[in-house]
Amino acid sequence: MKNITRLTAAALAICSVLAVTGCDEQQEMSSAPASSNSPAQVTTAATTATMNKDDADKIAEIDIGAEKLENGVVKFLSSWDLNPAEGQPVAPALEMFQSQFGGRIEYVNTPWDSRYDKLAVLVQADDSPDMFSAGDMDVFPKGAISGMFDPLDDYVDFSSELWAPMSAVNEQFAFNGRHYVGAVDVEGDCVMFYNKNTIRDNSLDDPAELLAEGKWTWETFWDMMTKFCDVDAEKYATDGWWFESGFSLTTGVPYVGMSDGKIVQNLDNAMIEKAQNFMLDMNKNNLQFPKAQYNWQVQPRRVADGKTLFYPVGLYAMYPYNNYIQDFANNQEDVMFVPMPKCTDADEYYLPARVSGFSLIKGAKNPKGVAAYLNCAMATRDSEAAVEIGKRQAFDEYNWTQEQWDMYRLVNQMTAEHPVIEMYNAVSSNVADLINNPMKEAYNSGASWTQTRETIRAAVQAELDTANKKLAEKS
Repeated sequence: MKNITRLTAAALAICSVLAVTGCDEQQEMSSAPASSNSPAQVTTAATTATMNKDDADKIAEIDIGAEKLENGVVKFLSSWDLNPAEGQPVAPALEMFQSQFGGRIEYVNTPWDSRYDKLAVLVQADDSPDMFSAGDMDVFPKGAISGMFDPLDDYVDFSSELWAPMSAVNEQFAFNGRHYVGAVDVEGDCVMFYNKNTIRDNSLDDPAELLAEGKWTWETFWDMMTKFCDVDAEKYATDGWWFESGFSLTTGVPYVGMSDGKIVQNLDNAMIEKAQNFMLDMNKNNLQFPKAQYNWQVQPRRVADGKTLFYPVGLYAMYPYNNYIQDFANNQEDVMFVPMPKCTDADEYYLPARVSGFSLIKGAKNPKGVAAYLNCAMATRDSEAAVEIGKRQAFDEYNWTQEQWDMYRLVNQMTAEHPVIEMYNAVSSNVADLINNPMKEAYNSGASWTQTRETIRAAVQAELDTANKKLAEKS
């Protein structure tokens, strides 16, 4: 149980501030990019927020041999602020950073869509901030190749006991033994939201109960879809833009990943083909919401109306100010979610994952401050304060039910046990363009994956060969 609460608390402590913008599906969350030719604006001066005394006392008991920093200000380039908004609790990592290291976070604001443009301008002007979020899953290997980030190893001891819980994950963001991401936690990247009233009204088995019984699999998912769907009644099984990738990753195989220090593609993997054939069968049986008939616009409100059975999307949808949970049911307590269904042929219950973590910007003026903050984030993962803050936010601010809170914990626990990290968005824009839409064609348009991969394989491999060559030149 301790492991479950740790995952939940750590995820909530960071997700509560990035939930508004933490999305890598531009089709669902996008805004016009601002000009990148002007300096970033520091919208939050390096101020020190406070925590209530009981929680602060619990953080003070955690000893990692902290010493006051000569330079306590860490400049964080992001579209979201690590400092809490007025009236919001201070995250445990930030409390420890402030109280034990004398540190402060200075928020350097940039629009999400143009954050890399802004980063390049500042690095080239020798005006580098210090820290950059890795939570959008596109920092490595792209950032290492472009030279926008430095390895953390001169400042963070990834071989230490403190970092041992995240060792396997952080190795996926390493090249030649040098780590470009300090991942402090793993989160579920895509879950299946549903309306409990729709399940009841259609006499379907509740997915949460199936999960508890070890029966939430591709097969039971298929049975639910075929029982529910009715084209004449405009009732469909799934909507959104997250399903295709999230479902495929339950095989345990990403389209692009790291293997033996190299970027590899798995387009010909038999497990990916199995997932693609399942999604092709969904299309043939008219199970997926026909976005093409709606000008390629997703319709989350149909979940509340009982017309769409599942809406796969990130856990960020649980935060009310993202305006998703309101579309899933008229009453929030009727919203429920489960992880993606288990691939029966996989050797484990693999789930799509993203990390909470940060990278060191090239030319950072305060790398020791970044390392101190990362060590604080690792040290507070098990803290009672983190658990209590997470629970208070979930129940008091977000109005979650006990059932939703328990599932949130369970999803993150299961994801941490067998995480699968997709990297096609993290190599180059060309690789992302080559894979992102084609891997959705079987599901959306009824195209054969065996034919689709033939049209993209050579181009993808050529891009990866170039990327691997550039990575090798960095060694």
